[in-house]
Amino acid sequence: MSGDEVTGRETPTGSIRTPKQRVGAWIMPALRPWRLMLALKVAIAATAAWFLGSLLPGELGDFSYYAPLGALVSLTPTLMDSVRSSLQTLIGLGLGIGLAWLLIISPAPGWVSVSLSVGLGTLLAGLPGLGQGRDYVPIAALFVIIIGGANANDFSVGYLVQMALGVLVGLLVNLLIMPPLFVRESAAGISAARSRMVGALRSMSDTLRSESAPTPDDPPSWDSSLLAIRHDVDAARGLMKDAAESRRANPRTRWNRHDFRGDEGALAALERIAPVVVEIGDALRAALWGIPVPVDLDEGVRSALADAIDASADLVEAAIDDERLSEALRASDRALTMLRRAVRSAHAGANGAAGREPDDDDPAEDAGGENLLFALRRIHAEIERSERSPDA
Repeated sequence: MSGDEVTGRETPTGSIRTPKQRVGAWIMPALRPWRLMLALKVAIAATAAWFLGSLLPGELGDFSYYAPLGALVSLTPTLMDSVRSSLQTLIGLGLGIGLAWLLIISPAPGWVSVSLSVGLGTLLAGLPGLGQGRDYVPIAALFVIIIGGANANDFSVGYLVQMALGVLVGLLVNLLIMPPLFVRESAAGISAARSRMVGALRSMSDTLRSESAPTPDDPPSWDSSLLAIRHDVDAARGLMKDAAESRRANPRTRWNRHDFRGDEGALAALERIAPVVVEIGDALRAALWGIPVPVDLDEGVRSALADAIDASADLVEAAIDDERLSEALRASDRALTMLRRAVRSAHAGANGAAGREPDDDDPAEDAGGENLLFALRRIHAEIERSERSPDA
């Protein structure tokens, strides 16, 4: 074993990450193309807002340092999220400034006004629908009272106008400079979830074909993949939501021909298949390790089962619009037919050899093979239904 492996850490897929790889995995999300573009747009918008803010007449121009802040809060990865967060921020500012003025005209002394601005502002921040603007309610109230002071009137107007100017500039920059579309990231997330399932199924079939019996100290090789499948599917669903949000009011959708509805159909199928793959892994654990309950699988059933699981892996691996899908469906159907025959033959042989009718309490007649057959048929049915669906 190498020194890197000794100091490495196991990932959900069972691989080992060296410290250098872990640092890279920590840094890379900040260097994704869409985030680099967002950083560039924030820099452009903040600079433009500061310049334009300084051109406002009178004392309004004295508060131009708030315009870049408005640009910063308005720029988010998607256009609709930018509009939403901008409106929420301006509403939060308005509530905070209004609260500050109520305290200013009240007979409360200064130190009480400071306490009330923070306390009441925090309470108002709990109002539903404020979203990102909730943080600016107590901040705006506190700024008007402390920074505005005797000049609270001019400060309030300048603060709100400069923030609104920055928000407007940020929205324009986000609209005009490559508004992001996350359809590629969504497709990549679906592909990653699909690959995880395929890898788990391949591992199961390889274990069934292995000539050496697994030992209690040798856990299933697919366990780590099963633990990560749900995470992968949930992550793909999150990316799908981001992609859907990025398409709203985005002019780039006019020339982007990505089949978004096909991705939605494919992900929906994977979401239904994921628990079935986990169920198959649990059943095989019972058959090969006797955990949590022993399940008896005839040797002929094991061979047919390995072929059927491999065929299911081919089926899941084939993209919904892949030309291989029709052949994969036919191969899966043939493998399931052979598995069904093997299961029936094993049951008939066990009962015939004992010279008795089937007994549900006899381990030799355990329905493990039938349960696995049913689970694999569910995978086949889901893929077949997805192929026929107009959304996939």
